[in-house]
Amino acid sequence: MRKITPQQARASALAAHGLSGGLDGPIAAAMALVGLHNTTQSTPYLSLRARLTEFSRDDLDDAMWQEWELARFRAMRLTMFIFPQDLLEIAAAATRHIAVPWAERWLRDSNLDEADFARIADDVEAALTDNPMTVRDLRAALGADKNVDVPGVVARMCDVGRLVGGRPPQSWRSPVRRYHRWEEVLPGVDPYRWDERDAQVELVRRYVESYGPVTIDDISWWTGMAKGRCRTALAQLSPEEVRVDGWPGPLWQLGDPPEEEPESTHALPLLDPYVQGYRDRGRLLDPSRFEYVWDRGGNAAAAILRGGRVVGVWQPVDKPEAKVLCHFFEELSPTTRKAALAELEAAGTMYFDEPAAIVELDKMKPLQGGTSAMHPLDGKPHRQRRTG
Repeated sequence: MRKITPQQARASALAAHGLSGGLDGPIAAAMALVGLHNTTQSTPYLSLRARLTEFSRDDLDDAMWQEWELARFRAMRLTMFIFPQDLLEIAAAATRHIAVPWAERWLRDSNLDEADFARIADDVEAALTDNPMTVRDLRAALGADKNVDVPGVVARMCDVGRLVGGRPPQSWRSPVRRYHRWEEVLPGVDPYRWDERDAQVELVRRYVESYGPVTIDDISWWTGMAKGRCRTALAQLSPEEVRVDGWPGPLWQLGDPPEEEPESTHALPLLDPYVQGYRDRGRLLDPSRFEYVWDRGGNAAAAILRGGRVVGVWQPVDKPEAKVLCHFFEELSPTTRKAALAELEAAGTMYFDEPAAIVELDKMKPLQGGTSAMHPLDGKPHRQRRTG
């Protein structure tokens, strides 16, 4: 069994994730990360900013809503991702066994049956014949009673390849978006094309290549699949088992790790794939500080990286004025501190469309004490809610 250093192991993931350079555009980045995380609207833009030189929001917007080379789809862990078209097909087939029980529970909770859903879905598609609409617009067009779960119908139609979310009609950070008929914008994309088992093997292969070395626990956490399925898929890939001092194992990888690279500094957004993508987080941070980066649901706060390890967290705040809050877990060298502040300034400029003050806080409350990863430094409560 080959032994590699923690620095080599992290360098492998950093390189695969484009955090050492080398990625050419949003599509290549989405492929390298095995999907851009899109639970929060600003995350994919800020994830790309950290990886691509001279990136602008229009680059992602054009790839998604002009060319439709990228599309939003709920897959791993029932989480929303942005995928290239071919990867969307793989992720959809590999995770459908997770989505189907959720859909069945949703039908029961909504007092609908399959016939009800099919009828409302047909009406939704008919309403979208001429123009895309938001959920609110669809409810008005259908004349639907307030007790009808139109957002739920729309969400399930996206899950089964009948609708896809498009450009937000207002702010780029708004969760409200217009929906399109799938056949009009993604006519060549079939979420049922792949065999389930083949798709699971391919999804695991791509994860291990991009995130390795990883454990079965990591694979199960990221995919949302049971460990038995993960082991079955991994066995077909003939991965190499490696050992990393201080890391739990067995650890598996595909391909050779690069040489240790010079340490770089990055400001990654809330739920960025690099910080979100592992069950074992000791590779990223001392366990005594886990509760300051991941909340009770395992959601990762916006993180400041140095050499692939988390050295602090940050948060953009709109009110009473635009600013970027940050907290460092350790004393940084002057060079690292300067690089971190430059990264935070660049991320804040993208988020606010203008430069924002950087405010450093000398302490923070643990996220696992009740504060969410979305608000690590201002302590405001956050509840996910369905919006149209």
